[in-house]
Amino acid sequence: MSKYYIAIVFITVTTMITSIIHLYENETLSRLVKRDFWTIAILITTGTLCEYFGMYIDGTYPHWARIHAIIKAIEFSIAPIIPIFYVKIVGYRDIEEKVKGYVKVILLINVLAESFSIFQPAIFYIDKNNTYHHGPSYFIYIGMYLFGIGFFIVRLIKYTKKYQTRNTATLVSMLLFLIFGFSIRLVDSSLYLDWLIVSIAYLMFIIYYSDLVLKVDSLTFLLNRRSYENRLRTIDYETAIIMFDTNDFKTINDTYGHQCGDKVLQIIAQTILKVYGKYAYCYRIGGDEFLAIFKPGQLEIIISKDEVYNPNEAIDNLNCKLDELIEAQTTEFPMLKNGISKGYAFYCGIHDPNGVDTDEHMENIQDIIKIADERMYEDKQKSKTE
Repeated sequence: MSKYYIAIVFITVTTMITSIIHLYENETLSRLVKRDFWTIAILITTGTLCEYFGMYIDGTYPHWARIHAIIKAIEFSIAPIIPIFYVKIVGYRDIEEKVKGYVKVILLINVLAESFSIFQPAIFYIDKNNTYHHGPSYFIYIGMYLFGIGFFIVRLIKYTKKYQTRNTATLVSMLLFLIFGFSIRLVDSSLYLDWLIVSIAYLMFIIYYSDLVLKVDSLTFLLNRRSYENRLRTIDYETAIIMFDTNDFKTINDTYGHQCGDKVLQIIAQTILKVYGKYAYCYRIGGDEFLAIFKPGQLEIIISKDEVYNPNEAIDNLNCKLDELIEAQTTEFPMLKNGISKGYAFYCGIHDPNGVDTDEHMENIQDIIKIADERMYEDKQKSKTE
């Protein structure tokens, strides 16, 4: 066994230990999420050590053949389970119970197939010289592993949509890293880098997930004020900014309680996201205040799609749709009857080759926000007189 491979095992295991310590001290992630990350780290460590000990005794000590087979069965049982714990982190509760049942059955079939291989050639077998070989059913293991990765990718795409598809470039680069990393074994089968690649991808995902959590409001799952302020500094295109405010929100809290108030905010946030999310970044900027900033070129798309004459008419149509959806929910949630006040303004954009994060740029943006805020206040006053 080469010193190179021993160094890889050492790096992988110590990396997992360090990640466990880091997660223990992390105050951003929830306890349940940290528990799932810890589980993944333990599974990666176990898989790495199983591979190491399997290689250490491969072709030696014939009387250890059964132990060798058990070690390989554990390693092959673990690998397809790891992506499922990633799925738990990105929204396992959103999956239908029937689908969860299918996943459990598939994983159980893999575990049973690996266990059967301890005694008879199937996924793998250990010969009388204690040497490992792929078995006639090795394709089952590959299929299970690919299923786990594919299932995770599908759930991750849905998860990022929930968070307005943030950090997409990071996500794509992570997946490409995994693809190219696992392809190394196709070039040179003597390079045992699989678990090292999995551990690096694990660290990437912790960074990806933590960064996503920092950008999102924990109550409404819209982008938070920090993300909003960072966005303002980078706007260099023509856009529109819409401000929203929940009418008589204090009365809702005083009458129905703060838990009901939180539910109202969640309903309003998800309705805003449903109406504007395709075209704009949606934020909760504080209390019962929300804001949307249109993405580059989306106003023109709306104008063309809806066959309207100007951006004002396009936004007015979206605002009317928002009012209709909110009103449709007043039967179940009567506290929404006072609706939402709205105000918007347009930003003409600037073209600064040195960047847009300048005092002049921020003053211009703040002026636009002030106009939108004043128009929202006018809308609020109008609703009180109607």
